[in-house]
Amino acid sequence: MSTPQSEETAPEAPAGGYDRASIAHLWEHPDLCIALFGVQFHTPEGQRRYEDSGINEEMAPALDAAQAAGPLLLNRPLMTDEGPVLMQYWRSYEDLDQWTRQLPHMRWWRWLLDNAGSDLSFYHEIYQVKAAEAIFEKGCWPVGPANFAATSTVAAGEGRSNDRQARFMAAGGG
Repeated sequence: MSTPQSEETAPEAPAGGYDRASIAHLWEHPDLCIALFGVQFHTPEGQRRYEDSGINEEMAPALDAAQAAGPLLLNRPLMTDEGPVLMQYWRSYEDLDQWTRQLPHMRWWRWLLDNAGSDLSFYHEIYQVKAAEAIFEKGCWPVGPANFAATSTVAAGEGRSNDRQARFMAAGGG
């Protein structure tokens, strides 16, 4: 699909961030799946047991390998008051599902199931994206989809969000 005339390929973001409003071309990823995985520490003992499990040491190399292989587009660690959360962008739900049914993820999941309780718990949220937009205003550094999708500049405040989301839905056959 051609790029609308008001959009142009965004230059690499300078150290100070984008010099104009930019959008990520999420329509290039019509099967995008976003997953959040969180661990909640209810007591210091729960946090200690999780840290002693070895999951953290295994996680970074395993997710780096998934990202290098292609199905995992980006892994963003976040921190909440309750504990760490991973926000992940996958090419598709099928890619995420296939990855979760392999080691080391299966071992982590089993450990969390066996150890969840009053001092430690976990959760996940999975979203199969049917329409999406990611816009980064002047000065923003690339984050999230701007790190795996092409970007282009747009006129700030032109109100074309519905058009871009329709483009995403059309790319996915929606």
